[in-house]
Amino acid sequence: MDISRRGVLGGLGAVCAVGAVGFAGATQVTDGEALDGVGGDGPGPADGNAAGESGDDRPSSAAVAPDAPFVARLSGDDGTDTLLFDASDLDRVKGVFSQDGEYLVQVVLSDAGVESFRSRLEDAGATDDPAAFVVSMSLDGTEVRRVELNRETVDELTGSEWEGVLTLPFGEESVARSVYDRLADDE
Repeated sequence: MDISRRGVLGGLGAVCAVGAVGFAGATQVTDGEALDGVGGDGPGPADGNAAGESGDDRPSSAAVAPDAPFVARLSGDDGTDTLLFDASDLDRVKGVFSQDGEYLVQVVLSDAGVESFRSRLEDAGATDDPAAFVVSMSLDGTEVRRVELNRETVDELTGSEWEGVLTLPFGEESVARSVYDRLADDE
């Protein structure tokens, strides 16, 4: 599966671009085109070698270890706290990209993961009142990213154009590399 062919939920902290939908300055959704080079080969690895030490100038792509300790939870103002997705919902991981002072890791949900993601948003009530929800992403039980939802983003995530690519930005390269390394299946 080529990450550049799938819809991208990009940024989670990146700047908004033409054709992208941002929420709370934190996330963008595109209709399948690469966002400023994110997707495909991306803008370039963080230090000349990607997290997977591929030996060339492209970030590494790997299958996701389904038991990796990465979890995204959806929390609501009404006390809702439910799984949005975890490593078992993911198919591929690619990283680490460096862009605008942030370090990006892309993950691709499997087809079943996309359907579960969408139904979990709906079941929690996030499709009715997105602003009442936040997504918290954790690695080994430690929160590594928190994002507030909004109407535009939820509409894009539940629309037919989005195919399950998430771009996760981190302020520290070491955190991005840890996420990539823990998600990438070593086998």
